[in-house]
Amino acid sequence: MTENEYLFVYGTLLSEYGDNESHQWVDRYAEYLGKAKMEGKMYMVDYYPGIVPCKQGEKYYVKGELYKLREPDQLFGFLDRYEEYNPMDPAHSEYVRKQAKVELKNDGKTYDAWVYYFNQSVEDLEFMPKGDFLNEYHK
Repeated sequence: MTENEYLFVYGTLLSEYGDNESHQWVDRYAEYLGKAKMEGKMYMVDYYPGIVPCKQGEKYYVKGELYKLREPDQLFGFLDRYEEYNPMDPAHSEYVRKQAKVELKNDGKTYDAWVYYFNQSVEDLEFMPKGDFLNEYHK
């Protein structure tokens, strides 16, 4: 395990999404580092987005925020339930939590951060090519 752990958020957990209970958990147990991006493809699942890894040869990016975790166990206890991720049964989870390379906008550095990937078929979902949940759907 690394000295610090990080979390990348891109949907309803974003600070600009609004003051909701889920973001309050992020605020309580993590420190905001800034706007960030990572490679991935975003889809509209319902009123919230999901991301999946890019296929070989694809170059899409997801915009979001990077946080340094203060109390990972506390935060993941809540977020795993929120994202419907069951670590004991990932195959039947709506999302899965994995590490990904995330680039922080203000310093250009790359961090290994936890991210929740959508774990269901995206075949019938609307693709969001800009990977920017707030600016594509919540103007």
